[in-house]
Amino acid sequence: MKKLRKRKVKILFVILTVLLIVCSLRRENTTYNINTQNVINYKYILVNKGNKLNNDFIPENLVKVKRCSLGNFYLEEEAAYAYESMCVDLINKGLNISITSAYRSYDEQKELYNTYLKLYGKSYVDKYVAIPGCSEHQTGLAVDLESLEYDIFKNSQEYLWVKENSYKYGFIIRYQKGREKITGYSAEEWHIRYVGKKTAEYIYKNNITFEEYYDLFLK
Repeated sequence: MKKLRKRKVKILFVILTVLLIVCSLRRENTTYNINTQNVINYKYILVNKGNKLNNDFIPENLVKVKRCSLGNFYLEEEAAYAYESMCVDLINKGLNISITSAYRSYDEQKELYNTYLKLYGKSYVDKYVAIPGCSEHQTGLAVDLESLEYDIFKNSQEYLWVKENSYKYGFIIRYQKGREKITGYSAEEWHIRYVGKKTAEYIYKNNITFEEYYDLFLK
């Protein structure tokens, strides 16, 4: 009887373990639609593989970026002014950056995703390209940068300055090396995200991701 009881307990333990694993995987693969009306402060909005914007979502106050931009790029107004302020200080240091991408609509992200999918395959886009609705660029709070002096941004003096100073203007380097399991994407040194000065400073000084900050203070 004791052996039979122990066997039943072991079987029950195995079943419970399998159920926990399945539930965990389901949570990881679940994507929630963001109700932007429930976001207390827009700059704190969390968009990632698990939090999706509607396909018709467009930020209310997009403005054209006037400095350190060689094209027609738009950002949410507060983020745009913060970027231009950072740009002035960069120029005063003898450094030169520009934008390669800023606000992108759902449809633009869809076109980009499908293009990269055809060129490089699913394993590549899963690491580097957000599916439509899950891109921070749709918020108008994210900027992709380039150095006008170096072909590879992470090898540039501009990157080193941005890495150490962008938090002073409210930006974070969104996708950090070694944090891929948290953010869902490979490191992108060129991708910065506006979260406001207070939040950016906390994230920078504590060396955490926006997901971790969100779980601590905003969830």
